[in-house]
Amino acid sequence: MKKTIYISLILIGFQGFLSCEKMIEIDLPTNQISTENVFKDKRSATAALTNLYIKLRESSIYSGNSQGIGSELGLYTDELEPVSLPPTTDSAILFNNTLDPKRAVLETFWNTSYSHIYAINSFIIGVTKSTEISEEEKKELIAEGYVLRVMYYQALIQLFGAIPYTTSTDYKFNTTIKKIAPTEVLNNLEQDLLITLETLTYNDKSSNKYYVNKAVAELILAKNYLLQKKYDKAEIYARLVMDNPLYSLETDLSLVFKNTAKSTLWQLSNSNSTVATYEANNYIMRVSDWRYKLSTSLLDAFESNDLRKLRWTKEYSPSIGSYSYKYQNIQDNSNECSIIFRLEEAYFILIGALIYQNKEKEAISFLNQIRQRAGLTSLANNLSKEDAILVMLEESRKEFFLEHARRFFDLKRNDKLSLLKNSKPNWQDKHALLPYPEKELLINPNLNPQNEY
Repeated sequence: MKKTIYISLILIGFQGFLSCEKMIEIDLPTNQISTENVFKDKRSATAALTNLYIKLRESSIYSGNSQGIGSELGLYTDELEPVSLPPTTDSAILFNNTLDPKRAVLETFWNTSYSHIYAINSFIIGVTKSTEISEEEKKELIAEGYVLRVMYYQALIQLFGAIPYTTSTDYKFNTTIKKIAPTEVLNNLEQDLLITLETLTYNDKSSNKYYVNKAVAELILAKNYLLQKKYDKAEIYARLVMDNPLYSLETDLSLVFKNTAKSTLWQLSNSNSTVATYEANNYIMRVSDWRYKLSTSLLDAFESNDLRKLRWTKEYSPSIGSYSYKYQNIQDNSNECSIIFRLEEAYFILIGALIYQNKEKEAISFLNQIRQRAGLTSLANNLSKEDAILVMLEESRKEFFLEHARRFFDLKRNDKLSLLKNSKPNWQDKHALLPYPEKELLINPNLNPQNEY
């Protein structure tokens, strides 16, 4: 049986990833992909790793295009409203919260994620088995693979709940594997991240933060501990990121989404040096019947003098509405890349961790740093725990709108998805979990029982 592996050609030290790809065909067994022969040296292994980053940018749930969770879950929650979406499209169905297991959007979320996990597993196995790569080089390559794999799994459990977890490339095994509880998945991911921290450094392999490093792994581990409700550990790792001298908050909000931002931990290169980011192409309204606009609910949440509204949103017209203007370059783009993680998220992880440890006053002091940066007055530090949670969620909403479904993940993690009922009349408690795609249930009956939809 022939399997096709796509290996990106890269030039070490060049800015960004090259968009050209070389196809290599390898004879493989019918039930397992074996790629150790691909990794004859570090150069070929690095090319394969670069391809995993390209896949994340181009076709994953983290892509900034209209199929990514940023816009799709923005419609599902309360960040976007349709302008010109036919009522039968998946995006319109998401907006109306009437999703069913047959919808293609679910297959896209599921299949692309597991396809990329399969590629990562193949990469890790191939590097591990290589006889031509030094043990030190193997550890570095595998550590990056672990971080990428964790990102997919950590999102999948928040979207679907219990899921299959595998590190194998055995196709027959993977199509019959049973789902496991999110807590068990999170524990597996925690162990992977702890391993990566022993290997990764804070150095960036590129000058533009195109690759994950130790700070990125620390941030993801802090998020992992937040999901596990291990708030003391989430606090420790969030502080490590915040105290890192390599990063600092941008006081000028117009610089936050530029590719030289001091607050950026990790961003994805564009396919070439002048092309617009997917986010700019996706969200900037260029005609009156654009796909969607920022929701009235989101816009009304901003105080009138909030610099985030002034800098990060733009009105198309009073009659049509406003759109996200975080990314601004449609053409001749030379100073924007798609940001995956920025320092502000560490602040909000710490704020949440402190609140749930009954340290509301300290949490509010960090929240006020975010508000002051946005030109807003400080909050009183005598808020109750419940009020502090609500204020945190409102500030996070205004800070991270349309950034990789953080609104959905924040509300869910804090058991506050019911707040969506204020602006989403169809919202029900069961919408906290997306249903497994029907085709996957047919392929793997071990996914049953289906979520109660």
